[in-house]
Amino acid sequence: MATERDTGLLGLVERLVGRASEPRPKPALPAGVPPDDGLGPLLQADAAPGLLEPQLTVEGPQSKTSAEMADIILRALRAIQGCPARGFEVTVYGTRPWNAMLRITPAAGPLPDAAAWRARVRDMAHVLRGQYEVVE
Repeated sequence: MATERDTGLLGLVERLVGRASEPRPKPALPAGVPPDDGLGPLLQADAAPGLLEPQLTVEGPQSKTSAEMADIILRALRAIQGCPARGFEVTVYGTRPWNAMLRITPAAGPLPDAAAWRARVRDMAHVLRGQYEVVE
């Protein structure tokens, strides 16, 4: 059994919910502006076929100088655990295909496996050739 107060409260809630569910009138748009339907801007019919074709972006290798490539390889080497802080010199030479060489100086100190470090540089150069081309 609902009291008069409960009926009034329920009526208020129903009115508020009813107002929230009713569509609100949209503000008037200036002449020539299409209504926003949430789908984005309208396209002109003659522009649509070109825009519906897949848009492919072909990114070729980035161009770097030999000094920049040597710096990239040297930073990658220094990120490897056990790399000496000094004594490694990387030289990048050639253009198509380019290559990289590691020179280990006495400043690096004794290295038990110098051949492994040189192999790492060759492997890095092989991978980086697909991403970068060397220009002078």
